[in-house]
Amino acid sequence: MLKTVLLILLGLFFMLNGISHLVSPRIYEAYSARRGLFSPKMMVRISGVALIFGGISLMTGILLLYGIIGLCLFLVIASFTIHTFWKEKTAETRLIEGMHFAKNMAILMELVYIAST
Repeated sequence: MLKTVLLILLGLFFMLNGISHLVSPRIYEAYSARRGLFSPKMMVRISGVALIFGGISLMTGILLLYGIIGLCLFLVIASFTIHTFWKEKTAETRLIEGMHFAKNMAILMELVYIAST
């Protein structure tokens, strides 16, 4: 029961983030462009769909492995292209991007654990 509730909450986290990518794409596109992401407009939309699909798969258990794979791909790409704390010049930006990178790695490990059980 607890695992089901936690999967639903994690799925909701991803789904809401995906919806945000699609509802407010300009914010994410501008941020992605500043970070040097390839084709920010397209990548924001693809990531929004991947986040929604992955979130729904976590909440429902339908196509769970595919949803986890999509979320893992998103987290790896976002971490190593957007949250590149090691390239930052100011301590504040390095700290913020480092926290985002660490959060993504923690969630990635959580998803790998879920897929392995």
